[in-house]
Amino acid sequence: MPRSEAAEQRPAFQVLERTFSILEVFTEARPEWSTTEIARSLDLPVPSVHRILAALRRLGYVSQHEDTRRFRLGAAALSLGERARAVADLRPVALGPLRRLSDATGETALLTVLTPERDRGVCLERVETPQPLRLSVQPGRQLPLHAGASQKALLAFMHEDEIEKLIAGPLDRFCQSTITDPRALRRELKTIRARGWASSYEETNVGVWGIAVPVLSDSDVVCAVGIAGPSPRLSVDRVRQDVVLVHDAAAAIGRAIGLTAPQVSADDATIGPVDERERSAR
Repeated sequence: MPRSEAAEQRPAFQVLERTFSILEVFTEARPEWSTTEIARSLDLPVPSVHRILAALRRLGYVSQHEDTRRFRLGAAALSLGERARAVADLRPVALGPLRRLSDATGETALLTVLTPERDRGVCLERVETPQPLRLSVQPGRQLPLHAGASQKALLAFMHEDEIEKLIAGPLDRFCQSTITDPRALRRELKTIRARGWASSYEETNVGVWGIAVPVLSDSDVVCAVGIAGPSPRLSVDRVRQDVVLVHDAAAAIGRAIGLTAPQVSADDATIGPVDERERSAR
């Protein structure tokens, strides 16, 4: 790296290092600190600590008591810890339920999580069906959160401000049934929250359908468990049966790491090509 570029990046790295140092002072043995105490403990200037704490407070990573003015970890930090612990444990505990789900449904079973930026879904693990006609998804594949069952299952249970931020951005079309109208997407997410599962038909790939159920912590969505298959094997009766199987797999994964899956209702199990104008009118 050229010397001038390194010099420019040094202040940014210094702020980053100081930010993590401040977060690390909050422990189980000492959960509350004042600005001065943190500055003294880390040998940092009080104004610098004050600025970093103000930013962390705005983002929800620390909270401040109204009377004592002392700081402690906030909801965002707790949520981050929950997600990190859950994702670290996900792969080994998910493989068994995913294999059973694929065997029971005859379709590819998927485990999808949010990217660190929380703007896309990424396939963390998959178990493919042995059937010759199947959907093949490689772990690491990323898709926007408005397209596909697993992605929408994640989006529907994210925080409201995150949902609105994503809806305000471009909603790219991948297939004929990709939802690109903000009003239609809001209606779709409301339906997902009400029935506990998401569906898609040709939203990311032609001739492919899918259903997915999220796995939730107390304050956030952690992952989505789903299946995907080709349209010739799609029927309403199959979806009603498969929703229960996908929910059972999501619940099993959740129980293994102290999380839950929402209850599901398969009363409306219609999946198929839907004109976007019809979605908007629902």
